[in-house]
Amino acid sequence: MNQRAIGAAAAGVALLAGAYLVYRPAGAVGLENGAFANDCCGTLELRDGAMRLNGKQTVRYAVGRDSRGPYVLPRTYVGAFLDRGIEVDGTRPTTRLRLDRLPAPESIVLYEGQTPYVFRREARRVRDRPAG
Repeated sequence: MNQRAIGAAAAGVALLAGAYLVYRPAGAVGLENGAFANDCCGTLELRDGAMRLNGKQTVRYAVGRDSRGPYVLPRTYVGAFLDRGIEVDGTRPTTRLRLDRLPAPESIVLYEGQTPYVFRREARRVRDRPAG
């Protein structure tokens, strides 16, 4: 092997290692699962890679972590819509929705431009059990 090939291979390995350190996966699937609500915009539910918006539309997502912490990255743009709801727009670039922590985040931040909208975890619903 010549020196150029060895150098190119070493540079490729370094690039991949650097990319992994910056954009490493957050961990096991499902650590982000939960329902979150905001008074002006409605609700979103994260469940194993599917984000359900206001109980209607579903958008696939991936969970990751960067130097600012954990995030959810939808396949299409998801953001707040003029204090009235949640917008999904396939023509806009996707943005990261910031989680406050993993596992079991208590909040997710969506943006409308520079304005942040904080969605807080809803209390876990207890299913009614039949008497008996």
